Amino acid sequence: MKKALPFLLCAALLAGCSNGTANNETEPETKEETTEETGEEVQTVGVYTIYNATGEGVTELYLYPTGAADKGENYAAGGHGFGDAHAKILEYDAADNTSVELTLEFTTASGYTNKFETLHIETAPITLIPAEDAQTGSTPISFASSTANYTIYNTTGEEVTELYMYRTGSSDKGENLIDGAKENGGSQVISYDAVPEFLLDEEGNMGAFTLEFTTASGYTGKFETLSYEVAPICLISADDVTGATQIKFGAPAN
Repeated sequence: MKKALPFLLCAALLAGCSNGTANNETEPETKEETTEETGEEVQTVGVYTIYNATGEGVTELYLYPTGAADKGENYAAGGHGFGDAHAKILEYDAADNTSVELTLEFTTASGYTNKFETLHIETAPITLIPAEDAQTGSTPISFASSTANYTIYNTTGEEVTELYMYRTGSSDKGENLIDGAKENGGSQVISYDAVPEFLLDEEGNMGAFTLEFTTASGYTGKFETLSYEVAPICLISADDVTGATQIKFGAPAN
């Protein structure tokens, strides 16, 4: 049996920013070959971007040929696991059996287990949905990308000169994203229609990432456990910091 392997990704910065919105994602590369009989290109490697939107951590994640007794590797095991609002990319090499159907199976921290048994060799985004949503539909997954959207508010009391979003632990902060939130009281939106490659490690996993900013006075703040989510975020001044971070979730009070 062919094993499913994590898809290795380049840590290339792909977050283009236009009018305060970063939206230049690139879908994983489709791997194909041409058949001699028809001259048509046939995809031999399935590439799947998996988004965890279950509302809780996923403790088990498998990708294997439907009906197989051996599920293979648990892709949610080890390290930080596969947390809610995280994503990862899996790859399955079908070799000469491109008509194989695959099963994507997962179990959450609460014990909720489900599976989708008719996955084809293709390049596709897949969102794992909550148990209550799965009960009202025909499948426990959605063939759609999850969207991340952050409305950034400058409540520092001064100009913000630098704003970065990058994978926590990476030495490359990427592009300075500051735009509408540059002036005190200003705001801007950073959004992604699909998980950008620069937020994934070389094994195709997206864990936590960092939002970092610097003001004109040289004050620097950061939040290192940001998830792929929809959230309003206030950048706060040094005088307003009461905890371990220099941001606050929520819009400014009117």
